[in-house]
Parts: sequence; structure tokens; C-alpha cells
Amino acid sequence: MTTKIKAQLFCLHCNKETNHTITYKGEYLEDIKCNICGNEIKINREKLLETYTADFIDRVLTKPHRVTEEIKKDLSYFLKSMPIRILTKPYRVAQEVGDILHKEKDKK
Repeated sequence: MTTKIKAQLFCLHCNKETNHTITYKGEYLEDIKCNICGNEIKINREKLLETYTADFIDRVLTKPHRVTEEIKKDLSYFLKSMPIRILTKPYRVAQEVGDILHKEKDKK
């Protein structure tokens, strides 16, 4: 199902606020088009997912370094924030992975 929505947005090409048409395919954003100049931004969902997944893996692999930097920067804050972070991190990661897998499943 394709849905088109009209909206006032700032057009980078016109350099002012103009009427735009936003197109959704199902629940996913497909494109945004300026009704004045015709400048169109297409959304490549597969490329976004590929990039996001790579970013997620990179964040997991760099976590030890980032934690070390946090400790060096402010040990007191790090120690205060750890209990809640330890409790919530597994949930946040599972939710993020679940969102990615759910979107992939819907795509097929």
C-alpha cells in the first residue's frame, strides 16, 4: 500500500520552505519530493539496513575502548552509571536486534 502525505519542509535546492510530497510504501518511507523544484530524496531501505547493521557490529567491537575512555574521563560518573547500564543494556541490545530482524522478516 502506497500513502502520499503533503507537508511543508525546507528544500535544500530551493533554499526555502516549500510544499513537499512524502511517499510511504507500507510503513516505510520511500521518498520525499519538493513540489516546486522537483528535487527528490529516495530512501534505499536495503542500503540503510546494511549500513546500520555494520554500524551496530562496529559499536559492539569498539565498546571496550569506549568504556576505557569513559573511565579515564570521569571514573566517578562511570561507577555511578554502571549499575543501571548493566541492567538495561541487554534489553536495549535485544530490542535493537529484534527491530532489525523484524524489519528484515517483514521485507520478505
